[in-house]
Amino acid sequence: MNQGPFINAPFNLLYERLEELREKTLMPEIYFDGNTLDTRALKEYKAVAAWLEKHHVPCTFHAPFEDIRPASFDDKIREISMKRLLDTCRLAALFHPESIVCHTGYWKWIHYEKIEAWLARSVESWTAVCDAALKNGTRILLENIFDDSPEVLARLVETIGPEKVGICLDIGHLTIFTQCPLTEWLDTLGPYIEELHLHDNHGIFDDHLVMGRGSIDFEPLFQYIRDHELRPIYTLEQHREEDILPNLQALRAFREKYGI
Repeated sequence: MNQGPFINAPFNLLYERLEELREKTLMPEIYFDGNTLDTRALKEYKAVAAWLEKHHVPCTFHAPFEDIRPASFDDKIREISMKRLLDTCRLAALFHPESIVCHTGYWKWIHYEKIEAWLARSVESWTAVCDAALKNGTRILLENIFDDSPEVLARLVETIGPEKVGICLDIGHLTIFTQCPLTEWLDTLGPYIEELHLHDNHGIFDDHLVMGRGSIDFEPLFQYIRDHELRPIYTLEQHREEDILPNLQALRAFREKYGI
């Protein structure tokens, strides 16, 4: 497994700027939104995949997440959500990504009264998506977003089976959406963590700042990675182009400090 670091890169932007990727020796986590999946031609996907292969540039995927609800109780919403996810899995056969990061669609303030029913539908949906990803040579990694504790993600992984699915831990989201301490997240999900989304904020908005420019203490995370000999994929999620190099430098400093 290639640990990266990978850089978040929407497909439409990547398509236009492949040579810059090579010049800067960057590896992309390719994001496909729904409109991209609907409008880009297969030949365009094949062209980008062939370019990446030719230049020996590995990648990861980020599946569509806006309005994606694969466990929705509305069957029509669930149907289109599953189509988006399965279409992304099919593209994995061209790109051979190290992973496909997905959002579960869990919102406690919506699902708290029907959590068991939501979990049952979610396990059914994600099992199908995980099987499709495995068929195309990659794995689904579920990312924390609005989760206020690690419990739901842990139950999903343990029910579906860690041989089929893992966790992408986003420490920026932890800082905003949960009061649960990082130690509890790591103790609960640590064995399943296969990727990290790394960015900083001030605990109010999902600012996607360079590590060290917000209020997040990254030291306990990297200490845990070292102490438990984990080898996660590192993905940097800055949203400004000028922040790419500083974020790469920040990650390099942490990895050198902890020998990871």
